[in-house]
Amino acid sequence: MNPVDHLFILLLFAVQPVYGVIETRRYEARARAGEPFDRLRFYRETAIMEWVFLAALAIAWLAFDRPIADLGITAPGGTGFHVGAVLLVAAVGLFVYSWQAAKRASGPERARQRRSIENVVQFVPHTRQELGSFMGVSITAGIVEEIVYRGFVLWYLELYMPLSLAIAVSSFAFGLAHSYQGPSGALRCGLVGLVFGLFYVMSGSIWLPIIGHILLDALQGLTTREILREEGNAAQAQPT
Repeated sequence: MNPVDHLFILLLFAVQPVYGVIETRRYEARARAGEPFDRLRFYRETAIMEWVFLAALAIAWLAFDRPIADLGITAPGGTGFHVGAVLLVAAVGLFVYSWQAAKRASGPERARQRRSIENVVQFVPHTRQELGSFMGVSITAGIVEEIVYRGFVLWYLELYMPLSLAIAVSSFAFGLAHSYQGPSGALRCGLVGLVFGLFYVMSGSIWLPIIGHILLDALQGLTTREILREEGNAAQAQPT
């Protein structure tokens, strides 16, 4: 164990959640002042910050001569992986169904669904251009957040506690990192993190959680884009 590891954990458990909330409030204050919420900039800054953190972690990891297998970067295989893959395909199928249902939803149903995502509506893509940028963020989040929270954080916590408790604590930290989405959003992300943690332990590899994370985020983006499609088209039609 190295002081650098403690610093990374401090950044993930304390600094990053606070920073995320502060930045979100800053964007919201600009919106209240009449400045449009710049989702493209928000996506770009989010992706850059995540890749910079992963790069710093990778440099430290290699400097300490640690095997990348300890971060879960191993060849997938085995019964656990195949069982997890089947469960993941089933979960993805449900999200695909939700996406297609959103495409077929009537006007009143769309209005109801819009109300259900009011807490996160400013973060999800409204236009086709934003959707394309959001897909890039989905790939970034899937790779970076899984290596960090399921790979590094679990590795760190297992040095101090049983694996089951480590999964729970890492999932809590993952939810805390999404506090900018509000309490319900943080809770939802924490539960998703718990599922990904189980996928990781079950498969013994980080690849299944990475794939699941990317697909989950991408399908959520597609679904919310459909829910807001009429609003997004109107926004595109407005002059800058």
